[in-house]
Amino acid sequence: MQDELEEISDDLKRAEILLKSLVGAGSGDGPPEEKKVWLVYLSVEKSVALLKLYLSIESPGLFLTIKSGPKEWAVLLARASQALADGRRLLEEVRLEDALETLRTSRNCLRIFLRDRRKLRLRALRAANRIGR
Repeated sequence: MQDELEEISDDLKRAEILLKSLVGAGSGDGPPEEKKVWLVYLSVEKSVALLKLYLSIESPGLFLTIKSGPKEWAVLLARASQALADGRRLLEEVRLEDALETLRTSRNCLRIFLRDRRKLRLRALRAANRIGR
């Protein structure tokens, strides 16, 4: 079991490093590359799933309605980065239930960022299609 927790922690550490680099790099030129945010999201989502399995917790998540605007991407990624760091620290302290909840917060922030990026991309595509007619 300890090996599984170490593997989760290692995955989260890599995701944390990547996310921190994205938060720092994206500040001047707009949002970071979406593909890299997806990689972080997948690592966090995998860790949440493995922790739920490890703890034998299968509680359905609550539907959250979090409003965000197109210019709030930096706040979302900063919040996700902080929650990811806190979740990894809690995992290393073997406070697994707390780590799970904190990692869910990180995952949700990343999900909202990705949702908003998708909406912007679709809006631009629709506008381009209208102009091209």
